[in-house]
Amino acid sequence: MDPRGYPIIAVIPQGPGEEDYGALSEQRKLVLATYDLCAVCALPFRDELRWQVTFDDQLQQMGEKPTFNEAPVHEVCALYAAQVCPFVSSPHARLGDSQRKGQRRAETLTLAGFTRTATVFGQDSELQVGKGILMFEMAELRGTHRLTGADDARDAYEAALRDEARIDPDDAERRVIDILCTPTPEGEDSGPVMAGAAWFIGAAFCPQIRQVQAMKRFAEAKDDLYFQIAANFLDKPDMMAEWEDASDASTAAAVSWFHTRESVPAVLRQWRADGARRVRDVRGRRPRPASATAVVPRDEAAIRRRRDAEAALRKARRRKR
Repeated sequence: MDPRGYPIIAVIPQGPGEEDYGALSEQRKLVLATYDLCAVCALPFRDELRWQVTFDDQLQQMGEKPTFNEAPVHEVCALYAAQVCPFVSSPHARLGDSQRKGQRRAETLTLAGFTRTATVFGQDSELQVGKGILMFEMAELRGTHRLTGADDARDAYEAALRDEARIDPDDAERRVIDILCTPTPEGEDSGPVMAGAAWFIGAAFCPQIRQVQAMKRFAEAKDDLYFQIAANFLDKPDMMAEWEDASDASTAAAVSWFHTRESVPAVLRQWRADGARRVRDVRGRRPRPASATAVVPRDEAAIRRRRDAEAALRKARRRKR
């Protein structure tokens, strides 16, 4: 269980024949990006920073648009992983892919907190030849944790846990989370079916999504069925209401979630806007994606923590000068 009591969903087998058994599957990464959920606890981010794992001075070498092959997590979840995940918690962890086999990870773990996920897109993996993966481009660095040992990780975790604000998902969010964190009735991983539902509400328009091998079942469906449904939902969002009672629980949950949002996550909004530029109806007209003007409720405690993190980052930068 994660620090909030939810099942940890990050370490999920990807399925027969796929490498990196035990890594977060590409289907699940797509689901997390669609609903803007943490890759450890599966809860929404709200106003929390989004944290990624780096090592030594890797972050400084990434430039203005740092990009990661893993979905981001909450601060307390990143610090929890820094103690319990074999790879993140120990510099003695061995790298097992074909290009880095036998190498050790770097000594210093640097956790980086960003204000937002700028975009999510598919590209060829640098480590797995011939495989496409999802990448997360992060924006607006606001805080870091440099951890050189178990004591650092424990102290930072305990401090974050004391300040952690409770996250209460609404009914539609909890429905999505519960399905994602529970095997299907047949006892299989729920990630692929949840990815299909995410595809319908806009993930079909994620840039280069078709080159991600794990998505081929959707991209190559007969008559491009999955894409056509996504295009219809984009052009006629009212059609979604007819699917709220769908026999497939993940699809019903996805469209219900979409209809109850005052504002959909920025990444999904971007995908749908991209889709609107590509899709045409029978008369050649572009759809106008539904866009809410209401503002998501502010989490004042999270905003306060973000400002504290920004102040600490500025102070650290002044010390280096």
